[in-house]
Amino acid sequence: MIFSNPAFLWALLAVAIPIAVHLFNFRRYKKVYFSNVDRLTELRTESRRRNDLRRWLVLLMRILAIVFLVLAFAQPVLTDGKSAVRSGQTVVSIYVDNSFSMESATTEGSQLAVACRKAGEVAANYGVGDRFQLLTADLDGSSQRWLSRDELLDAVNALRPSPASPMLSDVVRRQLDFMGQSGAANRHAYVISDFQRGGCNLDCLPADSMAVVTLVPLDGIGADNIYIDTVDFDAPAYFVGGHVAAKVTVRNSGSGDAEKVPVKLYADGRERALATVDIAAGGSATVTLHFGIERAGWVDGTVEIDDYPVTFDDSYHFSLSAGDAIDMVEIDGNVANESLKRLFDNDTVVNYSTMKRLPASLAGIDFVVLNEVKDIASGEAQMLSAWVSDGGSLMVVPQAESVEPGVGEMLAMMNAPQPLRWINHAVRANVVDRDNALYRGVFGGRDDDMEMPTAQGHYVNGGQAVRQSVITFADGSDLLSVTPYGQGRVYIFSTPLRAEWTDFVSQALFVPTLYNMALYSRPLPQVSHSLGTTTPIVLQGMYDLGVKPPELLAPDSSSVIPDIRKLGSRQVLVPHGDMTVAGIYRLADEHIAFNFPRRESVMDFLSGDEVAEAVEGKVGYSIVKNSSKPLGDELRNRDGGRRLWQLCLVLALLALAAETALLKVFGKPNDQSRFGMARKRR
Repeated sequence: MIFSNPAFLWALLAVAIPIAVHLFNFRRYKKVYFSNVDRLTELRTESRRRNDLRRWLVLLMRILAIVFLVLAFAQPVLTDGKSAVRSGQTVVSIYVDNSFSMESATTEGSQLAVACRKAGEVAANYGVGDRFQLLTADLDGSSQRWLSRDELLDAVNALRPSPASPMLSDVVRRQLDFMGQSGAANRHAYVISDFQRGGCNLDCLPADSMAVVTLVPLDGIGADNIYIDTVDFDAPAYFVGGHVAAKVTVRNSGSGDAEKVPVKLYADGRERALATVDIAAGGSATVTLHFGIERAGWVDGTVEIDDYPVTFDDSYHFSLSAGDAIDMVEIDGNVANESLKRLFDNDTVVNYSTMKRLPASLAGIDFVVLNEVKDIASGEAQMLSAWVSDGGSLMVVPQAESVEPGVGEMLAMMNAPQPLRWINHAVRANVVDRDNALYRGVFGGRDDDMEMPTAQGHYVNGGQAVRQSVITFADGSDLLSVTPYGQGRVYIFSTPLRAEWTDFVSQALFVPTLYNMALYSRPLPQVSHSLGTTTPIVLQGMYDLGVKPPELLAPDSSSVIPDIRKLGSRQVLVPHGDMTVAGIYRLADEHIAFNFPRRESVMDFLSGDEVAEAVEGKVGYSIVKNSSKPLGDELRNRDGGRRLWQLCLVLALLALAAETALLKVFGKPNDQSRFGMARKRR
């Protein structure tokens, strides 16, 4: 036998109190004189014996009451030598999966109701002095505190479904870390879940030799489900009068084919597009829905399907920002580039202008072209480097045969390739990276007969650089490469963009390459985000956080004060799980769309045997399969130890009841005998 709280055994010293009271009888006796006591001798002897027996029995009951009460607090555990129970404090962490898949109905209620009942059975297996943690799918900060058993039961009863769906390894790691901070000798973690296959990375479970992790898989109920998986927008930018193509991917996780599933797109509160798709069992289908942008500002929309019984993933919300024209500035070293002028001069989407020197400030400029500039001052190089890092796009076109050192130093600041040497002979490109973001949506298929550009002379670029080749010559050097730097990009040509040096300016590939550079130069807000994400969200506006932080207004009209931080020249919103409703959120004049994560959409679950096989041999892990038998009985049988604190408490109460009975039944002298003595005396 061991004790979970052995420190309470010091309270056994309290048995000295009733012993002292009984050994030293502090009652004062009053003498009563009788004229003749011969007839009372037998009665007196009998009363003394009875009183002595009563006193010793009362003393024994009081000692037993104190002993059993102390033992109840010390929590004795009867072990068989194989139990993992140690002497010392006990902490218990219980994870109750309250994700959307737990709403599935069973004969005993929803899966969440079953999980809550089992959590209560786990808590009942431990003592009132043990400490508990309740962890849910939200993994929020409110779970990082210890609860009493009654507080735990109240928190379990208040659980509601959550859109969050963490990976199982993250859940167990959170439990082990929190219990490890307690320093308790006995650490027990319980995971009560339907073990949906998509979130069960059982091969990545952390280990802790000081803790026992018990997995309690419920019988997951599979269901056919059709859901919207993703919605992608190919447009690099959105402008009034432009058209948007939304590529909607719909998946069928069921066992039967689905035919003519209607897919509807709503924008600005009205239906804008409709299509139907056929989806094979276990497959997916993609349909493209088109709509036009009619006004500047935020365009809020939703893509919807109808499906039952799983409905949380039948809608996909998005929000687009339709802005003004792109501001593009060309800095000319020699003369204005006629090819760029013809392409952008009369364009309504790109506001194109030329200058001889860089302006004093690049604020408000999206795209800068350094066209054969002769030199760059160090201050200008630093300004360009900071501007690109904050999200600007820079295109560098070298002058032929020689490049001033300032240009190379500027490129080195941004980890971009530098012109090393000029090669004065013709070379043809043989590779175009069709998968590059510049050509997204440009090539409908593979065209091996596409005309490749040639150059009459070009630089070989190098140095300690980071680059992505876009158009590559046969000798391995690049005609065009791109270097990501901070939030922006640097595009580098290796030859002047003039007809005398390359025929690229007269080919069909020239237009989408340069035009998409301009369109992609303005960082676009992400059209949607997943609830439960912790990734910072780049904001379009700038907010004064010192006076009165803006409120984030949810679709259900509730509001929170968001965590907004400065990142470079931009501000970001850091989610902390305070967004729980899918829809369009509003931050001042800015719109942010949130959707439920799709991990819960595939209603496929691990069986108890699969979970047991996965954790077999893992140190500290065990499994209790789902059954109609109370979970507490299963745990007691598994642990190999029987907790006796309840029995000790009952015995303490019985000892107190026995003491009360002794005092009540034998506490007073026999009244009839006393009256008899009085008559005899008369």
